[in-house]
This record gives sequence, structure tokens and C-alpha cells, in this order.
Amino acid sequence: MELSRDQKDQLENEGYVRIDDVVPAALTEAVVAATSEFLGIDPSDPGTWTARESHGHGIVPLHHHPALWAVRQHPDLYELFASAIGADALWVTLDRVSFKTPSREDYRLSRFHWDADPTNPDENGFQGLVYLRDTADDQGAFCCIPGIYRRLDDWVERDDWRSIDPDEHEVVNVGGKRGSVVIWSRRLPHSSAKNIRAQPRWVQYVAYSNAGSEANRESLARRVESRRPPDWAIRQSVPGQQDPEPNRPLDLSPLGRRVAGLEPWDER
Repeated sequence: MELSRDQKDQLENEGYVRIDDVVPAALTEAVVAATSEFLGIDPSDPGTWTARESHGHGIVPLHHHPALWAVRQHPDLYELFASAIGADALWVTLDRVSFKTPSREDYRLSRFHWDADPTNPDENGFQGLVYLRDTADDQGAFCCIPGIYRRLDDWVERDDWRSIDPDEHEVVNVGGKRGSVVIWSRRLPHSSAKNIRAQPRWVQYVAYSNAGSEANRESLARRVESRRPPDWAIRQSVPGQQDPEPNRPLDLSPLGRRVAGLEPWDER
């Protein structure tokens, strides 16, 4: 599965694109089940969600569950990023999941931000998420400001360029069906919208980048083998983060082993 010419154009011109029907339902539901087990909730019982914070993005510190790896090694997902990046030798991020409950009346929109320095060409690339269940635009969906992306070179000349008032810009909410994927440029300011629906938003964050040096591959492989979260996740100290995480067996395909750094790309 590759991005079409129109999808590539949208990604280049608007900073994001949504692709439907990428990840099978069996894989997305397995991640929902793994997230529910980790949180100790029943997805069908709102009474079990009340302990979850309704502000923010609903981040759940789960990185190495086999269900997440089944999504990461799904060929269609990998091929979309390979198409966007223009390379085949890729490594996958050790990112996590999100369970964003319906928002309370005092909800405050999380700030619009970049997860990397958009002024640094070495940090350009793409990020992404998989909607694990159908998600409406007003259900805490991914949201972004393409207007700033389109004039980013001028925007970052401002002294306060990291401060974004969403009321001054056109904010685009990007929901999607179960199994849909949103890919966005790291130069695009983004957040997640208010969830005014009765159901939570379920998301797995996932992205790929160009494979690097042998030393970096070995470092990634050790982290996967030891089930350790990324250093940036450890620094964030999200409640419930385990280091290391439980050592569950991973059923990785040849592609999965390569994107996890467990095997070099040049050994076919």
C-alpha cells in the first residue's frame, strides 16, 4: 500500500494526510484489549473510566506489548511510511497508545506543539497514529494548523513562535474510521481536540524513520530485547510507566525484526 500522488501532494502542501482501511480490525482490537488490561478498565463500561484524566492526550505508557508490535510490523503500514519517506530501510518508533476519555466541562485544549524542532532540518520527517476504533472529528481526534505549516519559515522568525493561540487560526480536526492512519510532517503544529462524544478515543502512535548506523541499530535492538521504553518516555514520568516492561514473547516477522533493529536491512 503506497500513498497516491494526491495523498503525497496533500502531505506536502497541508502537512498531513489520512489513509483509510490500513490496519485490520483484529489488530486494532488486540491493542484496545491490551490497553484495557493495562488500565484495568472495561471498554464498554464508562463507570470504569472515571479514574482517567480527561485533560491532555490520554497517554498510556505501554510500549512493548505484542499487540503493538503486531501493528508496527503490518506491511501496509510500513509501506505507507516507506512511500512517504522514499526509502525502504526504516526503523519503527517505540511509541505508545492513548485512551482519551470524554472531556469534562472544564476541559482545556492541550497546547499546539511540535514533537521536534521544526527549524532543524535533521529532525524533519513524519509521525503517525492509527485509530483503533471509529473516531469522529469531535471525539478527541488529531487536530492541526496547516496554515502555520504552510508559512512555517516566516512563522519561526517570530520571537514567540512556539506560542500558538488556536483562536487565531483555522484548526483542522482529523478523525477516522477504525484502522485509519494519519501521517503528518514533524513541521506541522498539532494537538488533540476536545472529546465531546460519549465514547473514548483509542489511538496507537506509530512512525518510522530512516535506518541509521550499526551502533544505533544495536542500541535499538537492545532496547527492544530488554523491553525498555525510550529515554524520552522515561523522562516524562507518565504514571504507570514500567522500566523495563513485562518480557512478553514477541512474534516478529522478518519485516518486524528489521524495523525493530533486530536484524540489519542489508541481510536479505
